Amino acid sequence: MDGRHHRSARTRAALLDAAVEIICTRGVTAVTQRAVAARAGTSLASTTYHFRTADDLLVAAFELTSARTIAEMRRMAREAAEQGLGLVDGAMAVVARAPYGDRLPPDGVIQLTLSAIHNPRLRPIADAFVEDLAGLFVPLVGSTDTARTLARSLSGLILHEMARGTGEPTATMRADLERLFAAFGVTDAAPVPVRHHEEEHR
Repeated sequence: MDGRHHRSARTRAALLDAAVEIICTRGVTAVTQRAVAARAGTSLASTTYHFRTADDLLVAAFELTSARTIAEMRRMAREAAEQGLGLVDGAMAVVARAPYGDRLPPDGVIQLTLSAIHNPRLRPIADAFVEDLAGLFVPLVGSTDTARTLARSLSGLILHEMARGTGEPTATMRADLERLFAAFGVTDAAPVPVRHHEEEHR
C-alpha cells in the first residue's frame, strides 16, 4: 500500500512539473490533460485520475508555481544580503531569474495573474502570491498596504520587461526599479552584515 502511495505521489508531482513547464514555455492555453500526460511520460488515464479536469490541473500547477517562486525569491533575497548587494542590485538579480532563469518558472506568475482575470478559481492564488511578495517588502516600507502596492507595481515592471523579449534585464528595467523604490521611499541603505558571525568562527 505504501509503495502504491509513493508511486501515486511521484506521478502527481511529475504531472504538476510537466504542467508548470508547459505553462512557462507555451502558455496556459497549451495545458491539456493529454499534453501534460505526454510531457510527464504517463498515461492520460493516470492524469485524469489525479486531476479530473484540465482546470483542476491548472489550479494545482499555479499553486506550485506561486510557492516555488516565493521560496526562490526569499532564498535570493537572503543571498543578496549575504553578498552585501544593494537593494537595486539585489532586485535586479531576482528580476533576472524571474523571466530568464532556468530554476524559477520563467513567467508562471505572470501567466497566473493574466489567467485569473477570466478564471475565478485562480484569483485566490494570485492574491496569495501578492500577499507573500508584499511580505518581503514590509520591513522596507513599514506598511502592509504600501508593500502590497509595491509588489503589484514590481509585477507590472517585470511583465513589461519580459514583453521586450531581451536575453537579460535591460538598463531600462534598472532605471525603472530605481524610480519605483524612490517613489516608495525605499533607500539603498548599507546592507546588514549578516556574515559576521560566520566569519568569527572561521
